[in-house]
Amino acid sequence: MDKNLDVLFLGGLFPKEKENDILNYSRGSIQNAANNLQWGIALGLDANLNKPIKILNSLYIGSFPKRYKKLCIDTYPFSHTQGANEDINVGFLNLTGIKNFSRFLTLKPYVKKWAEKETDKKKVIIAYAMTPTFTYLLNYAKKINNNIITCLIVPDLPQYMNLSSKRNKLYDSLKKLEIKQISKDMNYIDSYVLLTKYMRDALNLNISKPTVVIEGIATDVFKHVESISKEKGIKTVLYSGGLAKKYGIIELLNAFGRLSNENYRLIICGSGEAEYDVIEAGKKDSRIIFKGLLPREEVLKLQKSSTILVNPRPNNEEYTKYSFPSKIMEYLSSGVPMVGYKLDGMPSEYSDYFFPIKVDDDGFYKTLNEVLSKSKDELDKKGFRAKEFVLTYKNQREQAAKIIQMLNGVEKV
Repeated sequence: MDKNLDVLFLGGLFPKEKENDILNYSRGSIQNAANNLQWGIALGLDANLNKPIKILNSLYIGSFPKRYKKLCIDTYPFSHTQGANEDINVGFLNLTGIKNFSRFLTLKPYVKKWAEKETDKKKVIIAYAMTPTFTYLLNYAKKINNNIITCLIVPDLPQYMNLSSKRNKLYDSLKKLEIKQISKDMNYIDSYVLLTKYMRDALNLNISKPTVVIEGIATDVFKHVESISKEKGIKTVLYSGGLAKKYGIIELLNAFGRLSNENYRLIICGSGEAEYDVIEAGKKDSRIIFKGLLPREEVLKLQKSSTILVNPRPNNEEYTKYSFPSKIMEYLSSGVPMVGYKLDGMPSEYSDYFFPIKVDDDGFYKTLNEVLSKSKDELDKKGFRAKEFVLTYKNQREQAAKIIQMLNGVEKV
């Protein structure tokens, strides 16, 4: 494996020294999943290469003024790891409607400078997320220097990036235009990192186009997380994440509501369109506790302290073939057993490491009831095996090695 690559990572992660500022400026939920996956990939690439990658960053944040308190985002250097002295966060005008165009204009000179710089190493530019801004920059880099290897990480297909029922016609129309632009740019993208095998067909990729599937990256984030003490005899079910109704939140509330044991608790953290339903359910059933949006550290504590973690996303729509929810990897890393549906996008190798929800009319209720009735020893063993599996085979070094192996197989023009 060639470890001497000149890699530019084009992303939108949160520099560690600015993370608190980003949290304070944000209104509502932030893109924790995207941030964590990008950091995992970046550090994993570093672990497999002779020198750290270069990061060209443009923050993935909400727009001013509704979802972020700052209009003008600053440009500043940072270092994502020891020895990384060329990282830069590029500012932009964070205003709805012109944000993405501003992002492109400010990033473009940096991409040009890197693309034109001569080196005896194979030059690789990797972009995170299938957005028109980043796909066009891959297009741009390739036109400057046709020998550059372009690579796109696809965590989600564009048409499934917003599953809220509150989308409007304008959003759908703009999304179609974005997808049209992305399709043109794909002619200049040499390789792809996908989260599920089904993405390849959905993207209609040429059979000769190199791809690698990594699902996600497991990190030992719970290593230094403290458990929260709870009342003796209480068993807790936890869901943390977005509250879109398509994620099965209503089904979770209904299934838990049918459980008769007064010592059971359902804790829900997050925000979204189903918030009202969760709050109303809590008024009727005091065992249902809504925490709203919490700092990530608090969510991790709750996860580590729960009896079971639940991913209620049903396997009843097309998009599940193209999705590997980040919470699955996080749940499996926790050491706490997970209950969830076997989604089409999950490889079969994961099946032994969680409790699958039965697929019938009462399946969700039956599964919760059955799993919560198991002994602590049985639950602990399930959680431990899952943790060992993902931390051994899905860690950042192992997953990034697959990416580099793919890139080594892409020939210069």
